[in-house]
Amino acid sequence: MAELRTLQSRIKTLNTRRVNILKGEQRRVSGSARVSLKRHIWLRDAGQCCICGRVVDLCDSELDHRIALQFGGGNEETNLWTLCAECHRQKSAREAASGMPDPTLPEVSGGSGRETTSSDCNPTRGGYHPA
Repeated sequence: MAELRTLQSRIKTLNTRRVNILKGEQRRVSGSARVSLKRHIWLRDAGQCCICGRVVDLCDSELDHRIALQFGGGNEETNLWTLCAECHRQKSAREAASGMPDPTLPEVSGGSGRETTSSDCNPTRGGYHPA
C-alpha cells in the first residue's frame, strides 16, 4: 500500500481544456462566415444537390465537406458542396459506418480538397454522379 501512495503523488493531472488543435487540423467555419460561405457555395452549385441533382432551397440545403475535416479535408471551396438533406444523411451514414471518407465519392486529386471541374456539379447533367 505504501508503494501506491508513492506512485499517486507522482501522477500529474492533465488539463484537457487547454489542449491545442493538432497542426494541420481545421476547425469548422461558424457564425456569419458560415452563412456567407453556404450561400456562396449554394449559388456556385446553382441551388442543386451535387449528388442527386435535386433543386434545394438555400435554407434546406446542407453545406458539406466532400472529404470531412476528421478525415483530413479542409474548408477550401474545392472541398465544399451543396447537398440535399437526404443525400447528406446517406453520405454521413456511409462515412460513420466505414470510419473513412465515403467510398462512393471520387478520389481527391492533390491536397486535402477535391479539384472542382465543370462536370462535378453541373445542373444540366443532373448533378454529380459517382463512377
